[in-house]
Amino acid sequence: MNRSRMAFAATLTLALAPLTVGTASAARRPQGPPPPPKAANGAKVTTLAQGVPTPTAFAFAGTTTFVSGAGAEDGSAPGGLYTVAKGRATRVAGAPKAIYGLAWDGRTLFASSGPRLVAASGWNGRRFSSGFRAIWTGPRGFSNLNGIALGPDARLYAGVTMGRNGDHAKVDAPFAQSIISLTKRGEDVTTYASGLRQPWQLTFAPGSDTPLATALGQENLGRTQPPDYVIAPRDGDDYGFPSCNWSKPAACAGFARPLALLPAHSSPMGIGVIGQRIYLALFTGTGRGPSVVSIPLAGGSAKPKPLLVGFAAPVVALGTHAGQVYAGDVTGAIYRVKG
Repeated sequence: MNRSRMAFAATLTLALAPLTVGTASAARRPQGPPPPPKAANGAKVTTLAQGVPTPTAFAFAGTTTFVSGAGAEDGSAPGGLYTVAKGRATRVAGAPKAIYGLAWDGRTLFASSGPRLVAASGWNGRRFSSGFRAIWTGPRGFSNLNGIALGPDARLYAGVTMGRNGDHAKVDAPFAQSIISLTKRGEDVTTYASGLRQPWQLTFAPGSDTPLATALGQENLGRTQPPDYVIAPRDGDDYGFPSCNWSKPAACAGFARPLALLPAHSSPMGIGVIGQRIYLALFTGTGRGPSVVSIPLAGGSAKPKPLLVGFAAPVVALGTHAGQVYAGDVTGAIYRVKG
């Protein structure tokens, strides 16, 4: 699995697992879970649960908070679908062992798992009566799906990973390095936006018919280039990768422009919206370690505003619900704070 920084996150799950389950020190004294991050706005940060292997995405179904996990890359710690409540993470039976994106439509939960998009319905608070069924599987040569989101047009939108050898080149594979759109039955699959090295997670702002997505820039141009970014693509937009990566803006003439550019290698992962702010999980951060930040919904050049800082490990998952920001780092911890 070639997911660049995400693959690194999965590997870290193993290295940081002792922080989740507790270890003995040299004096044989048990070590507790990692300390929570701190809120830059002074708000209380609540630890909702521990033990989700590499959290990747959130979905909210009434009073249920779902969290997906990618699992450990060597297979020693499977991921899947979890509920978090009362300080515990509980795995949902029958879910795929690695999930990267979630979307809930009020009755059905959709999840991306490798090259498959699966669906489950009939949630009773503990399990899905329907089980998990594949509604779409990528064609021969397809790489993998990243995050997903449900649009107001009742269609699903999904990022498609760069696959192998895609760091600074176009990948010759079906739908690679694009955002696709399809029905909730897995039909009418179309390329929605293209020319993206690594689209990661997606969301929709309330009242908007345009998805928002995080996109990771290439790794081979040093510490300061190219930028990562957030996009608000329209149907048919081409962002120009690899000829356009925004390290040289002149090379991007004629291509779609990102909504906001972010510092190189800050690594935006999860994305959510509250009011007029976009919230982002930055796997690496902007120079002071992993963080959750916000930027204006309108985009532009405003400097990212910190919300959560001081994570014990890189942060991947992010979701927003009822004015709250949810985040998950690769220790397996899930946090909540007011946005």
